[in-house]
Amino acid sequence: MQANSYLKYNWPSILWAAFILYLCMMPARHLPHIDIPNFDKAVHFTFYFTLSILMNRGWIKQQSFNSLHKNTLLKIFLICCAYGFTIEIMQETLTTDRHFEWLDEAANACGAAVGSLVWVFYRGNKK
Repeated sequence: MQANSYLKYNWPSILWAAFILYLCMMPARHLPHIDIPNFDKAVHFTFYFTLSILMNRGWIKQQSFNSLHKNTLLKIFLICCAYGFTIEIMQETLTTDRHFEWLDEAANACGAAVGSLVWVFYRGNKK
């Protein structure tokens, strides 16, 4: 079954994406307060940096869907940006103490882009 092969290599990115959603939808009062300016932007960057690397690894290794091997970096970047944007909208519309922030989405996009670049560098040096 194709899905089994896909899940074999992509379960880490799926689990990580669920973890991001869980933390981003959690009421702010349940999150630790860290008194460092823009610390949350570093967290967003790290979330999507990691997601991008996990997705790149899973997509390259899986053999079920060959279309994932074409334009992989662009597809993963766009999916990460869309996922982050969707979560930002969900925060604005479904929570009372979390709000949409363009700078969070910018941090998400930067994390996804840098993660993909790091992946390309890592893969290039590994060959």
